[in-house]
Amino acid sequence: MSILKLFSGLILCFLIISCVDCERSRNYILDDECNLVVIIPPSKYPNLFKIKGYDPISKEEKFYEDGNRWLDFYKREIEEGDTIVKKKGELIFYIHKKDTIIAHEWLCYDGDGKHTYVK
Repeated sequence: MSILKLFSGLILCFLIISCVDCERSRNYILDDECNLVVIIPPSKYPNLFKIKGYDPISKEEKFYEDGNRWLDFYKREIEEGDTIVKKKGELIFYIHKKDTIIAHEWLCYDGDGKHTYVK
């Protein structure tokens, strides 16, 4: 019986810890911004999502890291020479390639197997 209580407690802790606060994540993503021409794509780094690039206007080299993990899904799409753009106040991440633009709209996983876009 005590093992069952321990197991139930662990499951409860996991559920509480794994809950996603979509509003907080949304606000973080709305505040985030970047505009980089990719020198080293994110797949070359062990981190979840890290890019070395340069600002296309100032030509200054910079690093961009996504701490919220939503961009990790798209790192295989990004290659050297692409331009990545995340505008402040938007929930869309753009990958500019030579002949196309890929736009990824932010989705929040609500824990029930559904994805909800929160404006």
